[in-house]
Amino acid sequence: MKTRSRTFKKVLTVVGLLVAIVGISLLLGSKKTEDILDYFRPFFQALMYVENEYYGKESIDHDKLLEGAIEGLLEGLDDPFAWYFSPEEAEESRIDTEAQYGGLGIVVEYDSQHKAIRVISPMVGSPAMKAGLQAGDLIITIDGTPVSTMGYWEAIQNLRGTPGEPVTIEVLREGVDEPLVFTIVRERIELKTVHYDFLETKQGRVGYIRLTRFSRPTPDELRKVLNTVYDTGVKGLILDLRDNPGGLLDVAIEVASFFVDEGVIVRVKGSRGIVDVYRSYGNEYPNLPMVVVVNKGSASASEIVTAALRDNNIATVVGTTTYGKAAVQRVFPLYNGGELWLPIAHYFTPSGEDIHMKGVKPQITVESTITTQIPSAELTITKMHVEWRKDPYLVKAVEVLEEKIHALEVKP
Repeated sequence: MKTRSRTFKKVLTVVGLLVAIVGISLLLGSKKTEDILDYFRPFFQALMYVENEYYGKESIDHDKLLEGAIEGLLEGLDDPFAWYFSPEEAEESRIDTEAQYGGLGIVVEYDSQHKAIRVISPMVGSPAMKAGLQAGDLIITIDGTPVSTMGYWEAIQNLRGTPGEPVTIEVLREGVDEPLVFTIVRERIELKTVHYDFLETKQGRVGYIRLTRFSRPTPDELRKVLNTVYDTGVKGLILDLRDNPGGLLDVAIEVASFFVDEGVIVRVKGSRGIVDVYRSYGNEYPNLPMVVVVNKGSASASEIVTAALRDNNIATVVGTTTYGKAAVQRVFPLYNGGELWLPIAHYFTPSGEDIHMKGVKPQITVESTITTQIPSAELTITKMHVEWRKDPYLVKAVEVLEEKIHALEVKP
């Protein structure tokens, strides 16, 4: 009886969530309530047939049924930027947005062969590094529960937790006969989204700044980095936005404002045709010769900043054509803990260019497919080491920057 009751509650959750989604469409759209409900009647019929007549109904996974229904609904929009995030994926998205979480500070993956969590690397300064975890370690139990019985997402959630609380893990390490046991106190792990270095060129020292995401802490991080970079008396700047998938619109506007004295940053056209124009908040730093480096992985907020610096004649764009995501998404929380990400507007560059599914074309193209990622262990630190002479993108960026600096210095 209890099993039947739980099943019935899950079916009600599926139906209730779908009715809620239909309700949202009614509030935002123009169709009548009875028209929408009548149109979706075949779906509810199908759900009831599955629940009552399906031979394997006792083993139905209602979570999968629910998520499949929502994903199918969004697929019908034929929009690559209409997304459904499961509760687990929504939590990962939140971490990307906030760039921090409570945990051990390790980059991991699931090892299906051993049904364990494999450590790719502990982050610099993290509790995991201090405790002695190493790359390649296999986490087989968490607080006494085998990872093999909980799966990847549950294991990740159990490794994370409130800062100050301990977690005990059992680890298999190559070359060690017996499992190792670690009790580690969780800390707040802050993932840096801004990294920097100094490049020595023929025209003097230039500042190199790499943004990996546009998260809430990004503007404060960037301000600190710019203060450090400017204090050394650099001759120019390189802003590297390669493989930066974007992030928050307001953060993109604030980041662009660090470099644009005045002028339009981006234009946003909503679903009702209203266009909002966002202008620079004002630049507090001196303008220096500047280059922005992009590639196919530069998307969304990265493209907003790139186009703003290009159209306002602040920087020269070097690299390959960007991704072309001009969709502004709004996140709608769902009853099951998941999230609906719906495009509610498109943005246009300051010059009015529509880059959606087209991308921002560089002013100077680099014919290379090389990709460079921040090492996993260095995700928690800001200062990095860049071997730019081995990177065709940065070689070209430095070349362009040297010409700009030289032209400025010989100008009467």
